[in-house]
Amino acid sequence: MGILNDGFSASPMALTVPVVSKFPATATVTCVSSGINLAYGQVDGKLVIGENEISISTVNCMYEFPYGDIVVGTSESLQIFRDGNEISSISHETGIESISGKGELAICIDGLGRAHILDSTGSQVTLQETSVLFAKVGPHIAIATESGTVSTYSHEGNKVWERPMRGDVGERITAIGWNQSKLVVAREGHGLVPGDEEALEVEIWNDGQLEKRFDVNRRVVSIEGEWMGLDMGGVMHGESIIAKLDHPAHTIIDMGDKALVASWFHLHRVTIDGLQWAVETQGMVEHVSANKDGTAVLIAGSDQNDYTEPEPVVLIDSTSEPTSLVEEESALDDWGEAPAIEIDPDELYGDTTSLEEIAGVEPSQLSDTSNLLDALNDEIETQSVEVEEEDLMLALSLDAEEIIAPRPDAGGDQSLQAEDDGTAIVTLDARNTEDPQERIESWSWVDESGKEIANTPAVRVKLNRGNHRLELRIKDRDGRWSSDSIDVRIE
Repeated sequence: MGILNDGFSASPMALTVPVVSKFPATATVTCVSSGINLAYGQVDGKLVIGENEISISTVNCMYEFPYGDIVVGTSESLQIFRDGNEISSISHETGIESISGKGELAICIDGLGRAHILDSTGSQVTLQETSVLFAKVGPHIAIATESGTVSTYSHEGNKVWERPMRGDVGERITAIGWNQSKLVVAREGHGLVPGDEEALEVEIWNDGQLEKRFDVNRRVVSIEGEWMGLDMGGVMHGESIIAKLDHPAHTIIDMGDKALVASWFHLHRVTIDGLQWAVETQGMVEHVSANKDGTAVLIAGSDQNDYTEPEPVVLIDSTSEPTSLVEEESALDDWGEAPAIEIDPDELYGDTTSLEEIAGVEPSQLSDTSNLLDALNDEIETQSVEVEEEDLMLALSLDAEEIIAPRPDAGGDQSLQAEDDGTAIVTLDARNTEDPQERIESWSWVDESGKEIANTPAVRVKLNRGNHRLELRIKDRDGRWSSDSIDVRIE
């Protein structure tokens, strides 16, 4: 069992690197690619590859092959572009939600959670897996599913290995990645006995054999090479925490002895000595891509403000000489305390739907702000709960030293029909969570990337068409975390 080192070092002064260029966006940017080409896609179907602008269906994701061809996943298909021209197209009725790749192979996940191998010639092989959460290309193709299974496949699509399950229930894979020939798996296992702490571990597998397993005590949400990003703020190298961050490190780009790490409104460069510099952008760093030597790094993301224009795509050179943060004109002022809700504005508000329309009232009916808030929360009003006398007597008779751990309840899975704009309002309600001793101190709803979207038991959010996995996390007064997840499908 390895020992997690909680020590970390940080730069003695705040440093940054200058912004090289900015590219205007006309709608929410959904993906970027930086290689031979500089490319990005938008939710409105605008695809930019170098000097070329192409109009297609909603762009969800992209990956660039080593020689410059770009594979693009849309709401309808997989398309490959060369020099700004489409050379291949494969229809996908449920769309392509994500693409990851390495070299001349890409692995694509569609709207039904199926994984497809795509090579540089445009040939596609569909794997016999469903409900795929993560897919990573390495010596083999690693697949993790919602049910907790991890498997590897050859580059031709033949199954090679499947990780043995640890217990029948209570396990979830939070991230996978390759460290050269070794497969790294981050898992969380929930204690089956009330009061037990959840297990947060990393496993290292080499040629189908378990080489090492160690506790991390934090949830790992991203893995690249020897680098791991934590959702409770930090970056690990091997088994040691080498940098502390205040927000989830949801994206890592491995650059050997250093890494680029996306967290909140910053892109950080990290080495084993700690944080080296950070670039702060107007939008949250949601999409990052870098070329091989790090001289061209594209950054995109929304500023979470529904009343401003889409934020530009930012280009930096990560090899530039860092300067003091106060001397960098492109750096923004301190944002102050972070807001409680961190969700893409198109998911929460939509493009044109007003708060009055969401609440189902006419503007003339709103005499003040409180009326609007009451209308918005009409479905999640706090309701008084009558405690049965027997339950009350049982609670009073418990031994003072006996601890009954809270049991999170995120509710049941949901399937909703999208409105004409392709979105639906979803009520997340955790008020059935069991907490007889009132031990819960904090609530958190997070999305698939580990981003917090609310910190209350009940909330309503607007989600786009597709499959969404949302997780409820609670922390009790002893600092123990436990969680429950639901799947939401918007058709």
